[in-house]
Amino acid sequence: MLAVSAPEFRGATGPNWAPKRSFLRLALGVALSVLSGAGLAAAGGLERWSLPETPELALQRLDAGPLALAELRGKPVIVHFFATWRGPCITEMASLNALARRGDPAVTILAVNVGEVPARLRSVFRARPVDFPVLLDADRAATKRWQVLGLPTSFVLDTKLRPALRTEEPLDWLSPPVLEALSGMERAGGAEPPGATAAAKEEGPIR
Repeated sequence: MLAVSAPEFRGATGPNWAPKRSFLRLALGVALSVLSGAGLAAAGGLERWSLPETPELALQRLDAGPLALAELRGKPVIVHFFATWRGPCITEMASLNALARRGDPAVTILAVNVGEVPARLRSVFRARPVDFPVLLDADRAATKRWQVLGLPTSFVLDTKLRPALRTEEPLDWLSPPVLEALSGMERAGGAEPPGATAAAKEEGPIR
């Protein structure tokens, strides 16, 4: 298991990952990135992710009871690790929410917040509500278990909750290659996603 201390964490800006900028300056930067789309890196893409088994994930939801990944078999699952003080995370959250509202392909989305207090999260999501659960990794144990080195990082599991794809960059979840990969996993019902497999083996990351 990889243990990551806060100062070494990609995207960390200080002790306990606390932002050094004021909330007003952060909000302005987020707004500009949302308007321009700059927060979703064009070079970001999904790549093959292989592990013997999927790491455990069972966490408390922001405003509900606990939720375990093991309960979610049947559809591809996106597990998205984020923090609200990271501008690209906020931009990507909007993209994930657009995917959730689209409903095609049918996927389950779990947003895992890393180390922030619930009061701050409630404030953020009152202004920017999402249509999927927000889970609380208060002690960062899940973040370490999933070997997350920076934020945002997203993982895609197949319909049987097996490791399939991952990205360590902000992603446009409505881009045609990403939608094709997710649709292929949904159709395959747990088998290797044909489009994603071919792209990963022959061309590298899906972009």
